[in-house]
Amino acid sequence: MRIAQDMVEKKEDLGLYQSQVQTDVSFTAFMTAVVVFFTGLLLTEFESYDISIKVPISFLIISIFGFLYSTMIFSNAAGEINQGRLAKAKKHLLLGDILSEYLGVYLLIISLPLIINVITTDTFLRGVTVVSSLAGLALYQFSHFSVLEQHFKEGYDVFAAAILLFAIGLFFAQLFKWYFAQLSIVFLLFVLYITYLAIKRNM
Repeated sequence: MRIAQDMVEKKEDLGLYQSQVQTDVSFTAFMTAVVVFFTGLLLTEFESYDISIKVPISFLIISIFGFLYSTMIFSNAAGEINQGRLAKAKKHLLLGDILSEYLGVYLLIISLPLIINVITTDTFLRGVTVVSSLAGLALYQFSHFSVLEQHFKEGYDVFAAAILLFAIGLFFAQLFKWYFAQLSIVFLLFVLYITYLAIKRNM
């Protein structure tokens, strides 16, 4: 009786993980396509590139790979689930979450106000973009929905606040042409650092 119950529970677990993988693959594949399309449009709009547009396009390119590799990792998790290797599947899912969140979502969200800064000089559009992107990011991070909180049980709020401060700093540094390239490099190193920490602590 106990063996039969364990088998039913294992099938239910497999079904839940398979559903999660399908959801994750659909989301990251869709986001990959969206960012590729958006980046392609931007590349055709400019004949020459200065640092003010190179940085946000670079963020978008990294974001593409963040979503792309997380999609591949999620797809590999499906194979592990089919073979009953749930422990390895969980690691795949965790790694996919880390890459899609830190290298995919964060760089995409922060690049949008920077791109609008270059595309238009309209103060209203610039303001709406930066306020909506940063307010949404803050709400996401501090309302206990963020993957960041799951990866860093203690001190996640410091990392979350740092990302928001970097985003604000990049917006104004680009706007006033004040150490924009240097701040962009520091921000990117910071994102890579927390990505590394999340992998090291949770894998």
